[in-house]
Amino acid sequence: MTTSDKLYDIIIIGCGPAGIAAALELQKYQPTPSFLILEARNRVGGRAYTDTHTFATDEPIDLGARWIHHYRPENPLSIHHTPSDKDRFNYQFFNDATTTAHFDYDGTSWSEASMNEAEKIVEEFYAHIKQYDSTKEDISMFDAIRDKYEKIQDEKVRRLVDMNLAFVEHYEASNLSELSTKSFEKSDNDIKPCDLTLPIGLGSFIERIVERNHLPVQLNRIVTHINILIDKNSSICISTQDQQHYMCKYILITIPLGCLKKHGIHFTPALPDWKQNAIDRMGVGLLNKIHIQFPFTFWDEKLDNIFISSNRFRFFGCASQDHILILFVAGKLARELEQQTDEQIVEQIIQCLQPIYPQMPKPTKWLMTRWGSDPFAYGSYSNFKTGSTHETVEELAKECYDGRIHWAGEHTNYGGTIGCVDSAFESGHREAKRIYNKLN
Repeated sequence: MTTSDKLYDIIIIGCGPAGIAAALELQKYQPTPSFLILEARNRVGGRAYTDTHTFATDEPIDLGARWIHHYRPENPLSIHHTPSDKDRFNYQFFNDATTTAHFDYDGTSWSEASMNEAEKIVEEFYAHIKQYDSTKEDISMFDAIRDKYEKIQDEKVRRLVDMNLAFVEHYEASNLSELSTKSFEKSDNDIKPCDLTLPIGLGSFIERIVERNHLPVQLNRIVTHINILIDKNSSICISTQDQQHYMCKYILITIPLGCLKKHGIHFTPALPDWKQNAIDRMGVGLLNKIHIQFPFTFWDEKLDNIFISSNRFRFFGCASQDHILILFVAGKLARELEQQTDEQIVEQIIQCLQPIYPQMPKPTKWLMTRWGSDPFAYGSYSNFKTGSTHETVEELAKECYDGRIHWAGEHTNYGGTIGCVDSAFESGHREAKRIYNKLN
């Protein structure tokens, strides 16, 4: 057992984007308050991580966050980014008709007329969801459209409708049966889509910010207990799994919402009921990526995406120069697949692709994320599940224990976006300012 002799002004728990942003904010002030970041992983960045060793590739392999969402001058990440002619901008999620191939599950191509028909039906669904009476009790998005959905008689049209609905499911990382009707389209705070893909990978970009600013981080420090004494003038004690103890005046907790739901940190006294209720009420989605490399590129090298109206594997991104397909799976399917072996999953994917590409070779290498099983994530990012609102996000952000425990993270970014790296950065800046003002 080791107890640090130093009394810190602030200890930040978690060196993901929110914790990093808070530390950057604190470094601006003179005199700089004494602070430390405790990170459970053996690396920084949290759910933003660029893999550099599995594949020999020209393109970065981002296992978590890939894009700087909502890119614009106000984005807090923009000041850390040096523009490059290799930057790529996307203005819609997952879809560019000129570089996307659309197939039915049996390998036949979809006609433009069929796709337009399905899109029109889905637009009507979303219009119906937006018109839902706000005075009624919240229901899931699927329940809001169930009657209209069940009237679709043509099975081919239904498959296309399902694929169009899956755009929202993948963006929110949850099935429509889990997502709030009242909070539909609230996670982006009406900011127009503009996503920046970085040539070095988003995880590497975040890691370089930490290195460049020499942030005080201790890795492999799994916080297990926080003891807050009733006396407001007493120090807070933080204990870790390896029997380290730290003393501080204020704590900023930035760990993912999924970890809070799993009660990864024990609080003495226990969290107030209103805080625990907010943690339980907010949604956490699951979006996993499966990278599969082949000995050669067997699809059209001009393609960026391959979409298949399957009831399982729908959205493939193409990294043709590296012979890699990137499959996105979300919600219930992602949770199901996390219980299977890599080999079982790859075999199912091959069976899905073979009707379209009967001459495809066997894959040579693959890499799969399992964010739902990751003990330092337990999910991908937050969303508005049925019954959650912006007020829920405000409660997640609200300080407690007489203002000594503060909260940041993408799930706390009320008044802005949620679920994204820029959301986390905004929340980290916000809470660092609040704590600094209390210190002074």
